[in-house]
Amino acid sequence: MKYAYFAARTPVNVSCVFHLVDLFEESTQYERDWKLPFDLISLCVRENPSDPSWIELPEKKIRMNYEENAIHFTTCDTPMRIRYTHANRHLCIHFRYELFPGVDLFSGLHERYMLKDKLLAGKIREAFADENPLRRLAKAEEAAMEVLVKFWPEHLPLDLKKAMEFEELFQYVRKNLDSRIGTAEMAARMGWSEAHFSRVFHSVFGITPKQYLIRELCAKALKLLNDPGRSIKETASQLGFSSEFNFSRFIKHYCGYAPSRLRKTTYGPLYIRK
Repeated sequence: MKYAYFAARTPVNVSCVFHLVDLFEESTQYERDWKLPFDLISLCVRENPSDPSWIELPEKKIRMNYEENAIHFTTCDTPMRIRYTHANRHLCIHFRYELFPGVDLFSGLHERYMLKDKLLAGKIREAFADENPLRRLAKAEEAAMEVLVKFWPEHLPLDLKKAMEFEELFQYVRKNLDSRIGTAEMAARMGWSEAHFSRVFHSVFGITPKQYLIRELCAKALKLLNDPGRSIKETASQLGFSSEFNFSRFIKHYCGYAPSRLRKTTYGPLYIRK
C-alpha cells in the first residue's frame, strides 16, 4: 500500500509493508545483551515479583520489570539487556514495518514503551490461543498494528526524500542477496565511490552498509532455516557461504544461536515455540 508522507511540504511516496518475523510463547531463563533487527512486542502473562524478569536500556539507563498484563514494545536495533526467569511467561511478536526493503518505520529511535491495555492484551492472548495457524497470524498482525499505531513516531528520524534515492538499490539487494554482496557492489550500483556511499548511507539511515547487509542476510537465513525441507548445508550454499561451518559461525555470532538450535525451536512465523 502506498502512503504519501510530507517532508518540507514535498510529498514522498513510500510503500509500507508489515512483515511478521516470529510469533512465540516463552518461559525460559537467561540474561543477555540483544540488539534485534526487528520490532518486539511482549505481553507478560505470568510474573513473580520475587524473581522478576526485566529489560534494561543501557543507552538511556532505564530498567523496567515485566508486570502481568503489561505490553512492552521495543523498537528495532535498540541496544538492550534482558533477564528472563522461569517464573515468568511472555507472549512475543517480532515484526518489521518497512518503509523501504529493510528500512523500518522505527529505525534510529531506540525506544522502549510499556502499555497497560486490557482489551489489547486480550487480543494478543486470543491470537496465541487460536489453533488455526493462518488465522493466528492474522490476529497477531492486527494486534501488532494496534500497538504500532499507539506509538507511531510524530517525527521520523529518517529523511524520506533522501532515503528514496536508495529504493532501487534496496530492491536489488533483496532480490540478489547473499554473503558475497558487499559495500563496494552497493556503491557501484549507485555510481558512487565506496567512501562517499558509506558516508551518505550512514548519514541517512544511521547504520553502516555492512550493518544493513548483515541484518538482511540474517532475516533471509532465518526464513530459509524455517523450511524443514532444506538442510543447513543447502541454506549455507544458497546464501553464498563457502562452507556450512562459516555459515553456522555467522548465524551464531549475529543471531545468538546455532542454526541447528534455531531449527529445533521452530523459529518462524508459522509456529509457536514454548
